[in-house]
Amino acid sequence: MRRRTIKGVLHNFLGTFTSRYSDYDGYWLFGMLVADVGELKIDLLSPSVGPTASAPVAAAIRLAAQKFREQVEKAGLSVSRTREARLDITRPPDSRRGSVNGRVCAGHDVRFVAKVVSDNGKTYESEISVFVAPHDSRVESRSTRGT
Repeated sequence: MRRRTIKGVLHNFLGTFTSRYSDYDGYWLFGMLVADVGELKIDLLSPSVGPTASAPVAAAIRLAAQKFREQVEKAGLSVSRTREARLDITRPPDSRRGSVNGRVCAGHDVRFVAKVVSDNGKTYESEISVFVAPHDSRVESRSTRGT
C-alpha cells in the first residue's frame, strides 16, 4: 500500500462517513446516537453488531464497514492487503454550544479516528472532529432520499 493512497482512503472515508448522507430513518445518523454513545470501536474488516446494540449503533457499524470498503476499492487497493482497520468514535463528556441549521444548540465535538495496519505492518491514521448535537426534529430536516 502506498502511503499517500492509504492516507487519501482514510481521509475520504472519514469525510463520506461523517457527511449528511450518512443517515438513519432520514435523519443524520450521528445525531441519533450521540446521546447514547460515549465511545464506539468498529472493526472495519469484520464488523459485528452486538445483541444489545441499538438500531442506530448497528446502522453506524454496518455503514462504516461499507464506506471503508468503497473507498479502498475506489483507490484501486485490495482489502486483503490490510491486516487491521478500525474506526474509533469518541464523544467527550463535556458539551458545548454550536450551530445546527442556523440554530444554536448543545452538542459535542465528536472525534472520529480511522486506523489501518497494512500487510507489511505499517500503520496509517487519520482523524476528524465533527460537532454533533442530539437529534431534534424541530431543528433537523428529514432527508427525502429513498422515500
